[in-house]
Amino acid sequence: MNRLFTKLAVTACAVVIMTACGSHNENDYPYETQYLPVQLPGSKSWSIIDVRSGELVARDAFDTAPSAVVDGMFYVQRSDGTYDFHSIQDPTHAVNDKPYGSVTSFGSNGLAVASHRGGPLCVIDKQCHVVRELPKEVQQCSMFVGGMASYQNDRGLWGYINEKGDTVIAARYGTANPFSGGNYAIVIDPTQAGDTVVNMGIIDKSGKTTFNMSSTQYRPIQPAFVNGVLPVVKGDTIVCLDAHGNEVPDPNNNHQAVDSAGYQDYTRTAGGLFIVVKNNKMGLVDRNNKVLIKPEHDRLIDLTADRYIALNDTLAHLVDQNGNAVGKVQFTHVHGSLENPYATRGFIDVNLAVAAYMALFGPDYCCGARPGTTLMDMNGLLGSDAAQYLGQNGLMMRQGPFVIQYYFDSPVSTLSADSISASYNLDAQVQAVGISLNVNHCAPGVEKEVANKISGTLGMCGFVLDHDNIFISESGTAVSLGYQSGDVNLLYFMNKSYAQPIPPSNGQQAS
Repeated sequence: MNRLFTKLAVTACAVVIMTACGSHNENDYPYETQYLPVQLPGSKSWSIIDVRSGELVARDAFDTAPSAVVDGMFYVQRSDGTYDFHSIQDPTHAVNDKPYGSVTSFGSNGLAVASHRGGPLCVIDKQCHVVRELPKEVQQCSMFVGGMASYQNDRGLWGYINEKGDTVIAARYGTANPFSGGNYAIVIDPTQAGDTVVNMGIIDKSGKTTFNMSSTQYRPIQPAFVNGVLPVVKGDTIVCLDAHGNEVPDPNNNHQAVDSAGYQDYTRTAGGLFIVVKNNKMGLVDRNNKVLIKPEHDRLIDLTADRYIALNDTLAHLVDQNGNAVGKVQFTHVHGSLENPYATRGFIDVNLAVAAYMALFGPDYCCGARPGTTLMDMNGLLGSDAAQYLGQNGLMMRQGPFVIQYYFDSPVSTLSADSISASYNLDAQVQAVGISLNVNHCAPGVEKEVANKISGTLGMCGFVLDHDNIFISESGTAVSLGYQSGDVNLLYFMNKSYAQPIPPSNGQQAS
């Protein structure tokens, strides 16, 4: 059971790749990668490289990994968990005077959403000036995508604001996904027809519903349109829908020549080319199977139009789409993720926070999982590439302000006999669920207050204190509770016999 406390990671040999990949439209999300945080060989600090020139713009300047650089802006987390914004024009100096407790990445419009500890959410510009203070009922707000940001109110419902901070679509959804890849978004009905049925809708930027569907009809592969279509699972096949629910041809169905070439595997890049695998090495071809980069690299990772990371052994470097080196910088680690898609206001109502926490689980269920739930039952959380889960026994998702991790009794995916292709272990069973609430944006001491109130509330929903802050139920499940500076942590065990306290290094017990 020690695996339960292992932090989930996605690795590519020695290089950790979590990049914001390329896009055909510079205003679409994910945005094109122009600058990339990297670690140089032998260094524990972080640098930033210009993807176009291959030159460093900041060398060993940061103790923690900077976020993805969007529209010339990025953030860096301090040792106390707060954040500073930086501009690529002067990357080593913070733009803000006072650190933020919660932030989003900047969008391509030069705006972000942030809050100081104990303060309200605000829309800010690149100088960290307040454009608009958001109403106090706004609990959290996403980054801006396509000129819109989704927000959650104090009743748990989601809507959208525009770049001025005005509400343009009232909060009435259970989930509101970004307007990425076009002028339409996928929203979830706040009332569900059952545990396994999800009612969804496609809306335009005025809030008009253009199509309604349920998960019994279609299950989106991703919550966003790509090239004007939404890929969905219908029965046991994948089809594409337009914004009005019509089944339309897949605009990316241009891989016939590559498909017939007999490669071990291939994936389509954002620019319409194909990374292929031959003799366990990776290369690049176009849609007509013309070789652009010979398959001679251990890994080849798409960044943006005409830029790739080529990994060989433990070192990586930048190349263009013809395999030519871009600059001379070599690196061992890369970090380009948009870690904070949502910012949370700097204060919470403890009673509401605890009520939201307790609504996630009961004596015989937790976050949609029950004793005996398998990976097959939760396949909606899986991506299309099983290889990204190799070496992991868990899946992570966000639900409102909570980070939820599902831990399984065996790896999520494993390599097949040919040691190249990966496949999912659909029979793997959920062993435990971790629920974490970050309150680092709040005044110190809130984490203890929330944890203690949860401890006092567990008895009212069927759990009895056993020992070491472990609570058990008559259903045979158990909950372990703890907190650390900035986080409230709860582990839900499907079988109480496996329950163990949250280690002191991960948190303190509620008292």
